Amino acid sequence: MSRSPKPPPPFPTRPFGLLLVEGGDEQKLCETIAGPAVWSGLVCWKASGRADLPNLAKLATLDPGFGHARSVGVLLDMEDDLDGAHVLVERIRAALNVTAPFVHGTFAPGAAPKVGVFVSPDGQQTGSIDTLCKQAVRNPALASCVDTLVACAGQPHTTQARGMKGWLDAYLAMQREPLRLHQALERPEVFDLNHAAFDPLRAFLQAL
Repeated sequence: MSRSPKPPPPFPTRPFGLLLVEGGDEQKLCETIAGPAVWSGLVCWKASGRADLPNLAKLATLDPGFGHARSVGVLLDMEDDLDGAHVLVERIRAALNVTAPFVHGTFAPGAAPKVGVFVSPDGQQTGSIDTLCKQAVRNPALASCVDTLVACAGQPHTTQARGMKGWLDAYLAMQREPLRLHQALERPEVFDLNHAAFDPLRAFLQAL
């Protein structure tokens, strides 16, 4: 028997920033990049996948505590479909009653609460948070080995986003202890969490 999804945490009765993410890896990355001081002022709701974000956004607006939200930030991956990602962004923004033009990584002026959407890796390129993490790996020799493996395998993945995920999975599997991404983000020897690749996302979270 399958278990029912865990309900989102309740909203506090004080001002807070609401962060909507598509999955557990995105949540863990944001928590790690934001740092304890920023994260303590946020409430994070996790969707059951990228396509579920508009439903999660609408659910948030219906919560009685939504009026305490000073801001809403959304993190989703571009994946391999630029047009599809932008359609999804507009569905999310419509659920949050935002009409101002979309600008990646910034918060719409005049909205109450203010709303911003960050499309990883940078709002323009196809990819995901894996793209950011690859730039911040701490072991360049191992990264070179993974490059060789991918070349030897004949570039097996049919899309750039899948290829990036496969690359990162291989890199994490070859750590002293094989890791998943959410585990690796707790290990400072795996990623340089102060790397410039994370700076735009860090600034987005700090503005939330």
